[in-house]
Amino acid sequence: MDAIEASTVVYVPRREVFEFIQGYSGATEYADHVERVRQFGDGGPGTDYRITVSWWRFDYTAVTRVTDVDPPTRIDWRSTKRPEATGSWHIESVDPPADPPPDVDPETATELRLRIEFDPESVLGARLSGPLPVEAVLDRVKPVVVSESEAAVAALVADLEGRRREVDLTVHRAPRSL
Repeated sequence: MDAIEASTVVYVPRREVFEFIQGYSGATEYADHVERVRQFGDGGPGTDYRITVSWWRFDYTAVTRVTDVDPPTRIDWRSTKRPEATGSWHIESVDPPADPPPDVDPETATELRLRIEFDPESVLGARLSGPLPVEAVLDRVKPVVVSESEAAVAALVADLEGRRREVDLTVHRAPRSL
C-alpha cells in the first residue's frame, strides 16, 4: 500500500473541526477532479459516501464507508469498492505556534491531519478508455492523488476559518515514488 498524509494547523476549536469533517460533502469545491459527493447517513459508522471522479481517461465513483469515529478526534473510513483504500481524519488540539497568522485566536490551534493508504494498482479497476501499460497509468495517477489531497486540506482550512490565508501544509508520502 502507498500512503499520503497531509496536515496543517487550523484556528478553530477541535469540536467544530470534527463536526465539519463529519458532515463533509463539499469536495467538489475542493478538488478539480471530484464532480459529485453524495452522503448517505449522519457521518457516523456505516455512513457511505459516493465520490464521482473524472480525470484524464478515468471516470468512476469511489464508494467509502465510515468505519469508526472517536469524537472529536478521529474519523476512520475504508473504500467498499475499487480503488482499495483506507483513511482517517485526525483532529488534535495543539500548542499554538510562536508566530500564528494574524486575526486568529491562537488558543484554538487544532491540527487537522488526513491520512490515506491506497493500493495504486487497484485504481485500474476504474473505467479507463484505451489500452495503456500499468506503469504509465500509475505514473499519471500518483501525482494527482498527492495534489488533490493537498488542495482538499488547504480548502478545508479556508471553509473552517471563514477566509483564505496562506496555509502551511506538511505532506508525507510513502513510498518515496509518490
